[in-house]
Amino acid sequence: MHLNFSTKALLRGIRRSQSPLERRDRPTPPQVSNPQTAKFDFWLYSIISVIIFSGAGLLNWLIDPLWYSHGNQLTNKNFAFNERISKTNLFLRTKDSGYDCLILGSSRAIALRASAFKNQRCFNYAIKGGNIRDFIAYAKFLKEQGLIPKTVYVGVDEFNLVAGQEIEKAGEDAEHIATPSVYHAFFSADVFLFSLMTLAGVSPDKAQYYDRNFEVADFEHPPQYTPQFTQKLSPQQCNLSKVGLFNQLRNIFPDAKYVGYVPPRSAWSVVNETYSRNLTDCTLQGFYQISQSYDVFYDFSIPSAVTQEPRNTFDGSHFFTPTNDRIAAILQAENQASAFGIQVNAYKFETYKKRYKDQIQAFLKQENALDRWQN
Repeated sequence: MHLNFSTKALLRGIRRSQSPLERRDRPTPPQVSNPQTAKFDFWLYSIISVIIFSGAGLLNWLIDPLWYSHGNQLTNKNFAFNERISKTNLFLRTKDSGYDCLILGSSRAIALRASAFKNQRCFNYAIKGGNIRDFIAYAKFLKEQGLIPKTVYVGVDEFNLVAGQEIEKAGEDAEHIATPSVYHAFFSADVFLFSLMTLAGVSPDKAQYYDRNFEVADFEHPPQYTPQFTQKLSPQQCNLSKVGLFNQLRNIFPDAKYVGYVPPRSAWSVVNETYSRNLTDCTLQGFYQISQSYDVFYDFSIPSAVTQEPRNTFDGSHFFTPTNDRIAAILQAENQASAFGIQVNAYKFETYKKRYKDQIQAFLKQENALDRWQN
């Protein structure tokens, strides 16, 4: 049968007028997959994944943010993302270096550089947030690793002796916080993030970093400390039970010389956070008791020209490397006549306390703040 021209046009119009839904309901011919294309996609994705994975691993190896192998090879600036891990890694790979000296402390002792101790091979195991229980745990770990120090330097912070600030949990097991394998050191996501932060210069510490020798160095433009007297805080009490733990630390290396010291603090910090809270007498008592079981003990928190100079510290609680180098010299008895600090075990307690509080009074008078003096 033959259709005339008008019939053909009518049929074409019907087909064009069908709705998209009607056209979508029509069965579509099956798509035939191409095995060669699928195989190509698999290998392409695999190659890209290997390149990305290897690139991240290479960057992590060059930066080495956990100090597992060699430290930062690109900028020679090592940031302290987790000192408990990184310093443990550093010790484990350098423990055959002949260490005969150990430095323990909190973040206030981090800038006590090992190279400042002449004729000694020191390892600085000071860590942020470190407390006496950590010191004991790490000292036991180091002893198990074969360390036999001739001298142990211990930073003694007042917060170990303040009720409510002491940490009751046992110190961390250093052996289990070390990075367990190369994979964890160079192929984990958090390490890659640390590497990127290092390249971008984003340090968790805005004032200091570790150099190529893993010693603290000061940034060229660190934060500036602005001292001021704050509103008086509520009084606190001491808990001197931790004094016994410092004596326990003394017994871990019984043949070593123990040199204890109270790190410096800004004179404003001493007044605001200790003196005004009625903690001076009891913390001094705790320091003195510890000094009686140590060979030498210094207190650098006593107000002095050093702690009254705002440019020596970046936050009132942590001091730059030049000040810590002075401390190292005094601890080695190279500068016994220094006006910086006081040798606690050279005095009776009442004399030590009087000298300390006299310096507080003199500082308050100098700052026209004698209204804060508590007779």
